[in-house]
Amino acid sequence: MKKILFSFIAMACSVAAFATEGANSALTTSTATIGDTTGVMTLEQIIAQESRSKYVNDYNESLRNVWGKNTFLNIMYNTSHKMSSVEFPSTTGPFEHQYEPKWGVGLEWGHTFNFHRKPIGSVLFIGLDYTWMDLKFNKFDEENAPAAYDLSAEEVGGVHNMPWHKEKMFLGYGMTLGPSLTFYPFTPTHNTAASKVRLQLYFHVGYGIEGALIKNAITEIKSEEPKNGYAFGHGLYTSYGASLSWNFIGVGFEIRKDDKLKFKVTDDSYDTGTLKMKEETSRLYLQFRF
Repeated sequence: MKKILFSFIAMACSVAAFATEGANSALTTSTATIGDTTGVMTLEQIIAQESRSKYVNDYNESLRNVWGKNTFLNIMYNTSHKMSSVEFPSTTGPFEHQYEPKWGVGLEWGHTFNFHRKPIGSVLFIGLDYTWMDLKFNKFDEENAPAAYDLSAEEVGGVHNMPWHKEKMFLGYGMTLGPSLTFYPFTPTHNTAASKVRLQLYFHVGYGIEGALIKNAITEIKSEEPKNGYAFGHGLYTSYGASLSWNFIGVGFEIRKDDKLKFKVTDDSYDTGTLKMKEETSRLYLQFRF
């Protein structure tokens, strides 16, 4: 009987021990589950942080791409108003006579060199523009009244009527250098699309040469056959303007002033001497940046 009682007690203790071990195992599982839940929450935070970090990196990369587009190509429509002295061929008289253009086009190709890698206050770059190609072409119609004067055949060696009132075509080439300010006004908004808006203000000083073809400029007394005249000019000029662009494309407006252009018409028959001209050119352009 005692053996049976001891066996029963031993069995009861074994069951109790097994139950206790099962409870501890269940408690451990429950704790592990709680730990896993905490781990999932941390993982979500990590994913959110990585997503934000990726957005910031992508945004900064988009900014760097826009900031790096500092080479520009401007396709221009221009009107060039030329002014000469009414006391031709004197270069000392007032510049009162104007030649109005019929139409004109231009092309500018250059680069902006910024003085710093990141914008001041996240919105402003200070730089230096260098334009290695500044081309322009203008056509002028013939005027009703001569802008200059006539000389007798004896005085000019068989040629009469000076050419500047005739139909003219001017082709010019120049290079410029000057400071510029570039604004990115929407960078603080952290909007990827809006941050690509760029406003640039600039002032350039350049040196240019121009060639002119003057149709039927010279009429010889003996043959009465008109001949074309050719003129060549050179001098300093200044230009200033502004452009508004988004990413790689934009529009702009520029004023160019040539204050010291000196032209000389040459021909086998005669030499007109030097004519000093002033010029003001308004230019509206489509801009591409890369």
